[in-house]
Amino acid sequence: MKKSRLIGFFIAILIGIAGGLMLGWQFNPNEAPSTRLRDLREDFKADYVLMVAEAYAGDGDLGQAINRLEQLNPDNPLRAAQEGLLTAQKMGYQDWEMRYLIDLEAAVRQWKAEGETP
Repeated sequence: MKKSRLIGFFIAILIGIAGGLMLGWQFNPNEAPSTRLRDLREDFKADYVLMVAEAYAGDGDLGQAINRLEQLNPDNPLRAAQEGLLTAQKMGYQDWEMRYLIDLEAAVRQWKAEGETP
């Protein structure tokens, strides 16, 4: 008698797990919200600009860096670089990080001055 109760208990647990998974995945799935990079907090934007600056320092591809900055500010990638630099200054980024950001901002500034052709 004890063995049949134990088997019934495990069958009930398995049915509960299977039912919960079906309910969660099939009938009431959690939908991920659609977000954009420009909706990030300022500190995360600065981190993103730093990542772009590090990639630019590594490969020297200004066109790709500008495309990535346009994710933050489609109308003005220079503004995105400048805002990232200012936020990084406020947050006390390390010197090497600031150097990358300054180099990126200078390159984007020159690109903008030359007529926006990377």
